Amino acid sequence: MSLAVALLLATAPATRAAGEETDAKAVARAKLVEGGELLKQGEYTTALARFQEAYDLVHSPKIQYDFGLAYMGLGRKADAIEAFEKFLNEAVDASPDLRANAERHRSTLAQQTGSLVVTSDVDGAEISVDGRSRGVTPLAAAIRLDPGPHQLVVEKQGTPPYAARVAVEAGRRVALEAKLASAAPPPVAVAAPVVPAPMPVVAAPPPPETELSPAERSRALMRKLAWGTGGVAVVALGLGVVERLVANGHYSDFNKRAAPSGACDADDRVLDHGGGDCSSLLSSGRSAATLSTVGLISGAVLAGASAVLFYESRKPAEGASTVGLACGPDLGRYGLLCDVAF
Repeated sequence: MSLAVALLLATAPATRAAGEETDAKAVARAKLVEGGELLKQGEYTTALARFQEAYDLVHSPKIQYDFGLAYMGLGRKADAIEAFEKFLNEAVDASPDLRANAERHRSTLAQQTGSLVVTSDVDGAEISVDGRSRGVTPLAAAIRLDPGPHQLVVEKQGTPPYAARVAVEAGRRVALEAKLASAAPPPVAVAAPVVPAPMPVVAAPPPPETELSPAERSRALMRKLAWGTGGVAVVALGLGVVERLVANGHYSDFNKRAAPSGACDADDRVLDHGGGDCSSLLSSGRSAATLSTVGLISGAVLAGASAVLFYESRKPAEGASTVGLACGPDLGRYGLLCDVAF
C-alpha cells in the first residue's frame, strides 16, 4: 500500500505537466480552427489575432503558414512572404502539399514585393524601416518590403544617425550604404584655432646681418611642414570627393541593372551577384566608397594639423608685432580662406 502511494506521488507532477500541455494544444487547435473559419469569411484581422493566440500557446512553425494566409488577405505582402519562408525553413515535417502551396505563394509574392540591401561603415548599428527594427549591421539578408516609399534610419550611439527616404518597386532590389563614421567630426576639429589655417605671407624679415635665433628657425621649419601638410590635405580631400562620385556612379549602374528578372543582386550569397558585370560594379562601388572615406577623413585630419602648424609658426617673439596677409585651407568648403593679421 505504501509503495503504491509513493509511486502515485512521484508520477503526479509529470502527469499534471502532460495534462497541461495537452490542454494548451487543445486550446491552440481550437483557435486555429476558429481562425480558419474567419479567413473564409474575409475577417483577416481577427483571424490573424486567433493565429497569434494559438502560436503563443504552442510555438509550432506550422502556424507560420496560417500567418502567411492572413497577411496576404490584409495586403501585407512582405510580412506574408517572411511567414511562408519561416514555414518552409522550420516546418520540415509539414505535408508535401502544404509545402508546395507555401512555395507557390512565396514565388508569387517575390514578384509583388521589393527588397532593400543596407550596408554601413560601422558594425553594430541598428537598422529600422518605418519605425520597425530590422537588425544590426552587418545585415546578412536583404529586407523584404512592400512597394512604395519607406523611411530608413541607421543609428549607433556616439555617431550621428543616417536617415533616408527609400522608394521600393515590385520585383526590384535597392542597395544603400549608410555612412556613420565619416559623418563624425575629425578629432582635431575641436582643437583647431578660431582663424582657420592662417599663414603669414608678408612679414617683417629678420635683420640680414644677424643669425636666426632658435625660435625663429623653429617657426620657419613649422611653416615648411605646414605647407607640405596642407598640400597633402588638399590632395586627400580631392581624392575623397572624386572617389565618392565614382562610388555613386557604380551604385547607380548596379541599381539600374537590378531588373525584375534579378540580373543584379547585392546579396553576397548570390553567385557573382547575378552574373555579368554585377559583381564588378558592386565591388568597385564598395572600394571607391572606402577610398572616399579614407580620403575625406585623412584630408580633414591633415588640414587640422596644417592649421595648427600655421598658427604656431606665426606667433611673434615677445614684445614684437607683425602685419601681414594670412591664407590657408577652408575646412568647411574645401577652399582657401585668407585674413589680414595685425
